[in-house]
Amino acid sequence: MTERFEIAGYCRISVDDELDKDNTSIENQKSIIEDYVKRTFPGSHLTFYEDRDRSGYTFEQRENYMKMRELLMAHQYDILIVKDLSRFSRRNGRGLVELEDLRDAGVRIIAIGDSIDYPTNDDWMRIQIYFFVNEMPVTDTSKKVKNVIKRRQEEGKWICSVPYGYVITNTKTMAFEIEPNEAEVVKEIFRLYIDGWGYKKIANHLTGQHIPTPRSNQRDRIEARGEECKYKVKPAWSIVTVQGILQNDFYIGTLRQGKYFRKKINGKDVRRDVDEHIVIENHHQPIIDYRTFATARALMEKRVSAGSLV
Repeated sequence: MTERFEIAGYCRISVDDELDKDNTSIENQKSIIEDYVKRTFPGSHLTFYEDRDRSGYTFEQRENYMKMRELLMAHQYDILIVKDLSRFSRRNGRGLVELEDLRDAGVRIIAIGDSIDYPTNDDWMRIQIYFFVNEMPVTDTSKKVKNVIKRRQEEGKWICSVPYGYVITNTKTMAFEIEPNEAEVVKEIFRLYIDGWGYKKIANHLTGQHIPTPRSNQRDRIEARGEECKYKVKPAWSIVTVQGILQNDFYIGTLRQGKYFRKKINGKDVRRDVDEHIVIENHHQPIIDYRTFATARALMEKRVSAGSLV
């Protein structure tokens, strides 16, 4: 009698195309796993879990892996199958710990391309070597990407996104232009602040006028392209949004980049000192003239030093 198993098939592609250009599409991974299950475990039930645009350096940021993990630890699956160990993890130490946790929960882990069947064939040394090799492209690519970004920032070419009031017109060249309706709102925010209004009063005024928030407009543009918007959108303007607009010198035509850096892969962003920023003045068409921006900035500093609510 053929033994039947409950099997979880896990597939992942990275945000980094360079790491995933060779036979690593989700569809390709699924096809390989399906063929393997039909040959090796006929009659077994296979359920797929997939994470797209997710780094293999962490587990916690992979939503569907974490859902699958709960079920694995609860003994709802007997076997976990991946195309190869690089789809499972690209972090040496963390990947090994995770593998041991699953083993201790009674899960059998199979990496087809690496001929790993753990712990059925307990070749721990070979597994360690695979994880060590898989981690190397991540750190190497990270350094290369940082160098490319820094060079493009210095040339004024690296723009990941543009603030409210502007829209990107070409995602390949990162060309952008002023969005007229949003630009008028930006001008109104500066005018009201200079007239003595505080952040909260301005935010409430914009909400009361039913002016869409920056996030609302971003969502509409994403959905207009036929794509899914993955973040939540609140209808009310916030104090932080108003303050951020008033402090952003992008509105006077200045491109300021390199404001943050990461010490570790997938670590938290760390703010750089202002004198370390990459700054290019007169880079693009401004929405606010320099005098208006400087006046608002001076008022901001004055109110903060006076201890008043701004």
